[in-house]
Amino acid sequence: MKRMILTITKSERCNSYYALYIIIFLFLSISLSAVAPVISNISVVQRTDGSKLVDIFYDLYDAEGDTCSVILNLSTDGGTTFSITPDNTYLNGDIGMDILPGTGKYVLWDAGAEDIDYDGSQFMLKFTANDENSLAPEGFVSVPGGTFYMGDTRGVGYSNELPVHQVTLNSFYIGKYEVTQAEYSQHMQPGSSWTSNYGLGDNYPAYYVSWYAILKYCNLRSMAEGLTPVYTINGSSNPANWGTVPTSSNATWNAAICNWSANGYRLPTEAEWEYAARGATNNPDYLYSGSDDINAVAWYTGNNTPYGSKPVGGKAANGLGLYDMSGNLWEWCWDWDSSSYYSVSPVNNPTGPASGSYRLLRGGSWVYDAGYCRVANRVGDGPYYGYRSGGFRLVRAN
Repeated sequence: MKRMILTITKSERCNSYYALYIIIFLFLSISLSAVAPVISNISVVQRTDGSKLVDIFYDLYDAEGDTCSVILNLSTDGGTTFSITPDNTYLNGDIGMDILPGTGKYVLWDAGAEDIDYDGSQFMLKFTANDENSLAPEGFVSVPGGTFYMGDTRGVGYSNELPVHQVTLNSFYIGKYEVTQAEYSQHMQPGSSWTSNYGLGDNYPAYYVSWYAILKYCNLRSMAEGLTPVYTINGSSNPANWGTVPTSSNATWNAAICNWSANGYRLPTEAEWEYAARGATNNPDYLYSGSDDINAVAWYTGNNTPYGSKPVGGKAANGLGLYDMSGNLWEWCWDWDSSSYYSVSPVNNPTGPASGSYRLLRGGSWVYDAGYCRVANRVGDGPYYGYRSGGFRLVRAN
């Protein structure tokens, strides 16, 4: 996908009710792999009538004339991070999906309604333009690259969710839903039979799937769809050469290699999972994926009547259009589990510790209480273990 990022701020003295100071800064990053869309001639002006409205003008050029997605992010720390995404409710005009190239593009931003105190502070606006010629695969959502704060940002979690730290990720695609039983059974069978006791049907999420088994599923599905398989075990990316999926810890399978640039299916990293669960923003800083009201977005012990998992997509989606990232089933991630990793995690595209005993799961499930369904919560389990409340969703490189 062609992608262009442009960051700009502009000095503007406002009225005494809303003094807003901005410093001019321009940054341009163009992908070397393709001619990216270009945003230019940006003008950012806050109105002086006390309305706290901001008028933004820009020009958008795309060499192929494709429609583009245009995303606005905000920094309140002088450009160190761009972790705030203005609420779409307060943005109108040429922003979001299906923006045609052209001059004189216009966005009206109700900055005051964002409830963020900009008064007397610096801020920077970053525009990201993506060419929509490469659309998200069916059943997937495009997650724009960006920076966020990872961990227990609400101060209600556990020590392994600390310290809160800054992470910057590239864009990627992630499954709108947890992988279903219908999807899984096209390529593999679960370690134990699915039953009506824990949820049975094509649209129910696949459970009784170990981390090891998921690697095999990912490569089988990639190969079946003509994609480049992501995982290599013992020198081969063909699961036919891997032998039987282990049911106990296995050094060969633990040493699986991930080709991050391959276009096939894979598990999300822990950072990708949390970023997507948060809707690619810390503002609003929801406790669960898409809401502070767990009953709106999750199946958990407080509402899981009848007993068992539920068909995917039964609760409200988060801001990216992703379902069940809180509750329903725990979701496996790529990373090894380490309670101290957050203290040493790299800022850019972290992939977890080099080794460990347990792989991470996120999101909670129908058999756990609300605290485990928080977007920051993290637990580990043996990669050979598949159980009734554990499943997964897929990611593909963008």
